[in-house]
Amino acid sequence: MGKYINQTSSGEILPPSGKSEVIVMDGGRIIPQPADFIENLVCVVDNFAFEAAAYCYNEREFLDFTSPADYRKKTWLIYDKAKDLAN
Repeated sequence: MGKYINQTSSGEILPPSGKSEVIVMDGGRIIPQPADFIENLVCVVDNFAFEAAAYCYNEREFLDFTSPADYRKKTWLIYDKAKDLAN
């Protein structure tokens, strides 16, 4: 089951779009798509009408978001606060 980040560490609700920028302002760092699972990984997925900030908490989640069949635009981040904020 997916875990998503909907607010920053200060309680600010993430907007429908521009989530990556807000996460960066809260300490996240944009990275290229990783080849392998790494800790504190967040994938912001563009679902056209809105973005979702998914916490990739294990290798299976990582593989789901890196599926070649998924053509949605994605931004990858390292966010040390991801585990605490994801639900």
